[in-house]
Amino acid sequence: MGLCSVRHKWSYFALLWLQIATTTSAADVLAVSVQNLRESLEGPFGVNRHHVTNPEGKTAARRHITETFRRHGLDVTLQDFTGPKGNPGKNGTNIIGVKRGKLYGSSDDKIVAVGAHYDTVSTSPGVDDDGSGMAAMLEMVRVMTSCAQQKYSVIFVAFDHEEDGGVSARQANDNPCDIDRGADDFVCSWLLPFIESSGQPEFQGIFMLETIMNYDPRPNVQTFPTGFQLLFPSIHRKMQALNFSGSFISLIHKPDEAQLVASVQQAWEERAREPVDANSEAVRAPVSGKPSRLQTTVFYDLVGRSDCLSFWVREPYFRCVFVTDTANYRGTMQQCYHSPCDDVTSITPEKLNFLAKVTDALLQATMKLAEVDVDSCTEGSVTATAGSMTDAACPVHGTWTTTLGLSILVAWCLSTLQFS
Repeated sequence: MGLCSVRHKWSYFALLWLQIATTTSAADVLAVSVQNLRESLEGPFGVNRHHVTNPEGKTAARRHITETFRRHGLDVTLQDFTGPKGNPGKNGTNIIGVKRGKLYGSSDDKIVAVGAHYDTVSTSPGVDDDGSGMAAMLEMVRVMTSCAQQKYSVIFVAFDHEEDGGVSARQANDNPCDIDRGADDFVCSWLLPFIESSGQPEFQGIFMLETIMNYDPRPNVQTFPTGFQLLFPSIHRKMQALNFSGSFISLIHKPDEAQLVASVQQAWEERAREPVDANSEAVRAPVSGKPSRLQTTVFYDLVGRSDCLSFWVREPYFRCVFVTDTANYRGTMQQCYHSPCDDVTSITPEKLNFLAKVTDALLQATMKLAEVDVDSCTEGSVTATAGSMTDAACPVHGTWTTTLGLSILVAWCLSTLQFS
């Protein structure tokens, strides 16, 4: 064999090794970053965000959300609204970001949405309620916008004035488009006109993220609202068999949302993430379409305490899945719900891993519903911070960087052998 042939073989193997070692899989590109979630919770969503007690904190959060949406290329709308009957104390701003699909603006589009609220009550920093939902949504935005091609459009919404007290499900049912919630204004004044002007495309539904971080696997930390055991006996028996541990995420829905829930649960089972013992629990209210006044009182005051209310109780009916860790019915949140102790000191590696697991399942489900072309996703626009991890104790991008460095060194060594 000639010297020239040997040199070419060494060059070939050097380039082949470099290509294999530096190829980033779709799973790596689409990885949820625990570090990003932590930074969101310890940053803009780690302080009180109430319009009276800390308007500066709320303004800072609004600015952060808006800048994040714009930085990732979403079509951004700031929807200012006034309270019912012009009450200035109820004025607010929803932040809407749209990632256009190929069928955007046509009747063939099948819109999917993700929402969370960025305001808090006056007495709490709201790290779990609902900083966790906001952190998850912004991480979903970061990852999804790395993908250039998708068939259907996705709407991301940061809602204002979810925490206005005194709005019952029955009031919402009787007075749609006239309650003290930003989600109500979004549905009535933005979503309905948007759908009408786009040729009446299908609205597949919205995932509403509402307190989703409180993982607590200890026994006897999970409680339920009065009447839950009577209305959902099989779920209660299952929780009893699990010693009432708080190691699950609830997907509260109606029969109309079964496909949305199935997509989340499928992703939950297929994706190997810590904590491995965590479950997703579907809680189905046996009501189809717009509920009656009696059904609204029975079911939605029981399990519907979220911005899903504004989607559920109207005609036309809009599908909504209420994703929650059950808030004040679990562990420390029984004391810290709407209280000062729902703060950054409550963040633990286990809770962050749980939040990442929930975020990942919702991300995969949303991408599937939007028919995202995974091959169009690139790492460059989604590279997380230096501390990015798939879980709180397992570095990913650092490993990739090390592999890249070693690969370059090996390739250089192999190449130089041509001349030795």
